[in-house]
Amino acid sequence: MFKLISDTFNINEIINSSSTEVLLENEFSLSDSTPDIEKIISTEGKVKINDTEVKEDTVTVDGTLTYNIIYRSNDEEIMVSSLSDKLHFTEEMPVEGAKIGMEAQANAYIDYIEAEQLSEKSYLMKSVILLDVDVINKHPVDFVSSLESDGSFQAKTKNIKYTDEVTVLSEEVNINDAVELNKGSDEIAGILKAESEIFITNIDALDEKMLIEGTCKVGFLYTENNTLNTTGYVSEEFPFTHYLEVKNSNDDMLKDINVAINEMTYNIAENYDNEKKLIEFNLPFTVNASLYDTVEKNIITDCYSTECMLDLKAGSINLTSLKNIVNKTVKYENNFDVVSGAIKDIYTVDISPKVSEKRTFDDKYVIDGFLDVNLLYLNGEINKIDKAYASLPFTASIDLKNDELTDDISSDIKITKCGAYRKGSNSVIVNCDINVAMKLRSNDEISVIANITEAGPIDRSKMPSLIFRVVQPGENIWDIAKNYNVSISYLKELNEIPEDNALTPGSKMIIARMV
Repeated sequence: MFKLISDTFNINEIINSSSTEVLLENEFSLSDSTPDIEKIISTEGKVKINDTEVKEDTVTVDGTLTYNIIYRSNDEEIMVSSLSDKLHFTEEMPVEGAKIGMEAQANAYIDYIEAEQLSEKSYLMKSVILLDVDVINKHPVDFVSSLESDGSFQAKTKNIKYTDEVTVLSEEVNINDAVELNKGSDEIAGILKAESEIFITNIDALDEKMLIEGTCKVGFLYTENNTLNTTGYVSEEFPFTHYLEVKNSNDDMLKDINVAINEMTYNIAENYDNEKKLIEFNLPFTVNASLYDTVEKNIITDCYSTECMLDLKAGSINLTSLKNIVNKTVKYENNFDVVSGAIKDIYTVDISPKVSEKRTFDDKYVIDGFLDVNLLYLNGEINKIDKAYASLPFTASIDLKNDELTDDISSDIKITKCGAYRKGSNSVIVNCDINVAMKLRSNDEISVIANITEAGPIDRSKMPSLIFRVVQPGENIWDIAKNYNVSISYLKELNEIPEDNALTPGSKMIIARMV
């Protein structure tokens, strides 16, 4: 007789991954009240995943591309204008092994975006979106952790450690404030472009709360209300503090904290002098926090009996454990020349990354790629807003510890704190922070026994009374004892086996039939 003691642990098993390109193309017409298009200056956009749905061998991704176009108008009273709109997309991606009930984690990146002028009142919007999807099966695994018997059962055990996601939080934060132009500026006629950026500066654990401190930066490109309809830019930073309620946390937990910016709204308002020099804004963003704790379990990986045959309900699982979360910042600076005209003033610079390769080289994790730079500036030769573009190579190198070199590393990069200043009349120096967020995981394939049942007594009548067994390469004492349904201690009584149970291939063992 025996008694099983069972336990359960939860795993996040990555079933499969898939990538695809989504081509978006649509014609748009301007309303009669919208200024005509003379020349499109710039096209920028942001993509957001709205929802994912996992079906049999497929994942459906629903998303939205929000874009902004800045263009010159042939209307002398307006000169430069902007328009924004959205493109919705739904993509069904084949993912082998995906099943209903599993989860999908999707990331979207803009690979290409451009607006092509068709006429004074119409344009063609084109974009290529890169989609990456991981299908994850979050499920419990039942296993036998130990057993109680009369001594006839032999069990091989293993102590495992892994990380478990114990807390997941998501809270929305709103920053309501205003940016004001200086006294020497003209009033605002209209907003051409709005920018927002949020980065975390400090995280502290305080009892059952987590203090998150950061900075919100907003910027607005606008037209001035004057006879020349000139363009201006204003930006400002706002600190913020937010508390997350986190119960049962400790300092040893791995913490993955990030923010996702939602759609900012804004309007032009009057200041105390009744001048339209104020931009009031509401910037909502979501703070996402995942906390991981280390779990230790004892499992039985194999089992047999010296008295009866056993049926084992067993299988192998890939146990993935999150070892560390690393966030590093690499400072970047480079320069390029503007092809068209002369730079009189720089308004905005947008920098987006395109990753070519990720690799572990020597003792470093290296990301290679290009930074796509879009610069809006005042062209001094024509005294109008203009755009410059450059694709600049970058390499981000992160030092690894010796025990991290064989880890499975996933990473994301984010560009923050973009800046640009002119060097001469047509050369620009750009700088930014390349933030690398890395998750280091170890993978261990383990055998798990979910249940053990007796299948009848062992028939030893046909077994020879004495067997001379030659040890084969790769065999161990457990394999031989299990094969003949004898205990390891019994084999050691009959043979000269060292204390560490090491066997030499080619050596002979005596196995006597148990009565």
